Amino acid sequence: MGRAGGDIVSVMPLQGIRVVDMTHSWAGPHCTRVLADYGAEVIRVEFPGRLCMFRGGRVEDQAYDKQTNWYQINRNKHSVTLDLNESLDQGLLKDLVKCSDIFIENSRPGVLEKFGFAYNDLVKLNPTIVMLSMSAFGSYGPYTKYCAYGAVMEAVGGIQSLTAYGPDGKPQRICEMDVVNGVGAANAILTALLYREESGEGQRIDFSQTEFPTHALIGEHLLEHSINGSHRPPQGNRHHEFAPQGCYPCLGNDEWVALTIRCEEEWRGLCKALGQTGWLNNNELAKPEGRQHMHAELDAEISTWTRQRSPKDAMQLLQSHGIPAAAVLDVSELDSDPHLQAREFFLTEEQPPGQRFMGMPFHLSGIPEAVHWRGPDLGEYNAELVTKVLKRNEEDTPSFEAEKLCTAYD
Repeated sequence: MGRAGGDIVSVMPLQGIRVVDMTHSWAGPHCTRVLADYGAEVIRVEFPGRLCMFRGGRVEDQAYDKQTNWYQINRNKHSVTLDLNESLDQGLLKDLVKCSDIFIENSRPGVLEKFGFAYNDLVKLNPTIVMLSMSAFGSYGPYTKYCAYGAVMEAVGGIQSLTAYGPDGKPQRICEMDVVNGVGAANAILTALLYREESGEGQRIDFSQTEFPTHALIGEHLLEHSINGSHRPPQGNRHHEFAPQGCYPCLGNDEWVALTIRCEEEWRGLCKALGQTGWLNNNELAKPEGRQHMHAELDAEISTWTRQRSPKDAMQLLQSHGIPAAAVLDVSELDSDPHLQAREFFLTEEQPPGQRFMGMPFHLSGIPEAVHWRGPDLGEYNAELVTKVLKRNEEDTPSFEAEKLCTAYD
């Protein structure tokens, strides 16, 4: 599946893999976007009676085909419209399953079963299919029938017990559950494909969107509690070992720079950068334990220094003294950031209008990184799916009436 070496190859890692994408919202589509980025043929199945929330809340003037957020998570994909309440559309989906490799969905358990698309149904159509179900709480347990978004998963999964600005602070959201789950689900699928290569067998992956980020983000805290019986309280921007560390206010309104001191060399660099060489003679500050004890006093002095400088000026001066530091950038500054430009983080769509996108989540040696097209308009693949992929008659092409479309907000 992978490619080694530094030469650019003509075959993408997932070329030849077909994905039936029955997902909606953010986490599921983010998973299939990762697969599409690396060459998989992803066919996004959309229900005209309830369009994905990223299609927006209006249907007038085809507003559902003009949403920037939609294209960000659906680039390099195709779109077909199917209504599983119709027997013809059920038949089309079954034919698609027969010639596909992956079937992914993120509905509540039981939804697809009603239409005859449980895993036991799929393997009768395609014995080697890999099915991934990514419901909020998995297919078993007391919360199975509940649906949830990221905020609920963060709370139930224990993550918000660690995301306050201090031990007694109010829990804060990190808003990254969907992205974390999307990448995790993509990796689970890749593992299943490797297993299929070796064994010839498909499988079903029951991917709980609450359980995965809990283990991915706070696994060391769970381990600490299970071994030592201890529970570490929220630390905000501080670190249990490195000191000082934090996000400090800079010149201007809501401007910040982040830094961390991990060793004695970086501590000496900070003292010199701030002009606080007297700190080097303070025995209490000579060790990380002492700096932890005086963290509040150090934060005050660092903040006095950073408030006199812009985030980028502070970052550059700190970095020149060997200190890990970074300016906190807003969205408008990211596109021109030299670091992101040097890493070619942003990609431009190959086809007009040449929309700009965030780059690939992983860099693979020899693999060309590109956004071939910005993503699908609603149902743009209907005819090609029926006539070229499924080899059926043109009259079987599904259609939708614009006046009967409904959004996720209706």
